[in-house]
This record gives sequence, structure tokens and C-alpha cells, in this order.
Amino acid sequence: MKKITLFITVIISVLWLWSCNKEEENLAVWNLQINCTVDQEDSIGNLVVCTAIANNANSFKWDLGIDTDTVPTAMVVKVRYPDTDTFYIVKCTATGLDNASEMTVTDTVRWNK
Repeated sequence: MKKITLFITVIISVLWLWSCNKEEENLAVWNLQINCTVDQEDSIGNLVVCTAIANNANSFKWDLGIDTDTVPTAMVVKVRYPDTDTFYIVKCTATGLDNASEMTVTDTVRWNK
């Protein structure tokens, strides 16, 4: 009886381990959120801090709505806008841990006058 119980336990364990290996982890990016706020400590009042968060994000790419020489790729970026009388469309694209999936979110930077 002990041999049969041991045999069944081994078979169940092998099947369980085999099924675990068959499950693929979802590495796609999801739930991307961005938040852009004016830096309250900035004396000029046109410095904005943009923050991105996402599940399974491997990298970020920002379009801050103004011409820049480089594309920011950090999770948190600071940008000084040239004019507070207008609004700017900010776009962030996150790439997933699978390096294939992407998600893009936009936000608008406006100043309350």
C-alpha cells in the first residue's frame, strides 16, 4: 500500500510541476497612468513634474508636447514649458517586460489663472 501511495504522490507531483511550466506569465504592460503637476517650489511657475506608473513596464518614452532634442525615458521627468498661457498635450508610451506590448496614455498640462 505504501508503494502505491508513493507512486500516486509522485505522479501527481510530476503532473503538477508539468502544468506549472506550461503556464506562461503575462509580461504585457497594463494599467498605465500618468500624472503631471506644476512644481510648487518653482518660483517661475512653469516647471512641471510628470510621473508614469504601470504594471509590467520595462521602459517609458515621453512626448512632452514641445520640441526637445532628446526623448525622455525615465519614470519621472521634469519639463519647463515656455508659455503658461497655453496648454500642452503630454503623451507617455510604456513598453512591457515582454518588449513587445505597448500602452500609450495622454494628459493635458494647463495652468489655472
